[in-house]
Amino acid sequence: MQASVESPRKVWSEAELQALPDDGFSHEVVNGELVMSPKNTWFHGRVCTRLLYAIEAFNRAHRLGAVLDSSTGFWMCNRNCRAPDISFVPKTRLVALGFKPNEKRFFPGAPDLAIEVLSENNTRAEINERLKDFFGSGTQLAWIVDLDQQEVEVCHALTRRELIGSGGVLDGGSLLPGFRYPVADLFKEWDWE
Repeated sequence: MQASVESPRKVWSEAELQALPDDGFSHEVVNGELVMSPKNTWFHGRVCTRLLYAIEAFNRAHRLGAVLDSSTGFWMCNRNCRAPDISFVPKTRLVALGFKPNEKRFFPGAPDLAIEVLSENNTRAEINERLKDFFGSGTQLAWIVDLDQQEVEVCHALTRRELIGSGGVLDGGSLLPGFRYPVADLFKEWDWE
């Protein structure tokens, strides 16, 4: 009988991840493997920008913490490195960790609010794994934006989820108290007329 030996999974360092070329892909580490995702579509970018801008404008007015885009890496407890499309970390947590505005390292843990805008190549299994990493590493609230269905899955935990359609409103809860954003506004046509 022959014993099989599992090869040890690679442990990536921040220096290795930061040294990756700007090759048109988003890079994450999942279970020791480098995962590269292609850039997203115009619609994806437009929805991300609308939501990012709304949260950042609200945050600036209320000075609640840091709002970040998809270029920001977060170290999960299992050493996966994730980069949600939009993230929010409250100032109380930043202060408690001694995390400064000019940090040159990835954040140690998940964002308190993690937002993912689904791409054509996302699978339900992958999204569930992302949520498992997020909630296991400090996330309190996650929004999964479905471009095709024009709805948002609001997750307060892995098993506590609800769908909000185009008639509903996203609520910042205790993380962004008072923040409200109509789901329909994410998907509306040009608004310059």
